[in-house]
Amino acid sequence: MKYLFIFCMLFSFFSSCNEVKEKNGIILRVSLDEQETSIMEIFKRIDVVPLETTDSCLLIWPDKALYVDSCFMIFDSKNPALFCFDKNGKFIRKIGRKGSGPEEYVDVYDAIYDDENRCISFLSPFGELFSYTPDGKFIERKRLPQKVNYQSFEEIHDFYVTWTLPVSDKDFGISFISKDSLQCVKEDWQGNRNLASLYPKCFYKYGDEISFFRSFDRNVYKVSKEKMSILYRWDFGKDNYSMEEFGISMTTTKGEDEFSLLIDKLRNGTIPYLFCSQKQTDKYYYAQLIFDFNPHNNYHIFYRKLDGKSYFFRRTVEGLILNPIYSNNEFMLCLAYKGNLEECRKILQIEDCVKLDKMCEDDNPCLIKCYY
Repeated sequence: MKYLFIFCMLFSFFSSCNEVKEKNGIILRVSLDEQETSIMEIFKRIDVVPLETTDSCLLIWPDKALYVDSCFMIFDSKNPALFCFDKNGKFIRKIGRKGSGPEEYVDVYDAIYDDENRCISFLSPFGELFSYTPDGKFIERKRLPQKVNYQSFEEIHDFYVTWTLPVSDKDFGISFISKDSLQCVKEDWQGNRNLASLYPKCFYKYGDEISFFRSFDRNVYKVSKEKMSILYRWDFGKDNYSMEEFGISMTTTKGEDEFSLLIDKLRNGTIPYLFCSQKQTDKYYYAQLIFDFNPHNNYHIFYRKLDGKSYFFRRTVEGLILNPIYSNNEFMLCLAYKGNLEECRKILQIEDCVKLDKMCEDDNPCLIKCYY
């Protein structure tokens, strides 16, 4: 019994070395020294799902996915619609259509699934929502409060939570909009508008909470109609930075040339990295960092909740480059093209290698289903 007590005390001590609970959220301590990481250290197994390629479902710039009724729904930001595939990758239907008709849109920037109301909704930058059933039938078109350039959104219970690009430092970026009245009931988040436009998909949903992050902020916030609070903060030790070090305020815009200066500092590495994606599951906190403002120079952080162990890497030792577009507590969905998968055949199951052999170089990407 004595040894069990000692073991528990040691485990508690060492696991708390990387995760520290403070009044303003949990501190996640991670080294940004790249590690050799096997995909099998994070996931139990991976499955390959080649997506059917036809003129009706050719993907141009897929950057998000929904998972509804065992169906993969891929959002393509360059051909804005949801392309739906079954569990084997066979194309089923397309949801949404560009046009000028009453059931069509000029453009949409984001898509979500409302589980309570069993509908899919698209967000137009012009302040409209277009809703459909999961089998693609049009439901309704809604007008949101007037804002400049709606970018992304989530939903929770009776509210939509939207992100819009602020015109001035006094404008609010986050709006809580009642699903019933379609009126804004609360606004939040002000700051330097030049820091607001990069990577606008800034919400993720975990359980019954919506989290919010920004590209140059190591804090992740809990979105609440009452009061926003810090959920957790990344601590990268010697690799931490603040924008003030580079002469850029988080709260106040400084002149018309500041945005160009910001991009220059990102490209030349003066500002070393920024956050482009964050997620959370029961097992991991996840973040994706982009270095040198190069989309091909993105790194992944997986922080294991159980013991505080973290993984930081660009590609796995097997050669796999992750491109996550969806995650839940069971699996993470990543996109991969034939060329990348050829490099890591040794970790694929025999049947997945057979699927790979049947693919052509210009086919749609595969979905890599990585099981936790």
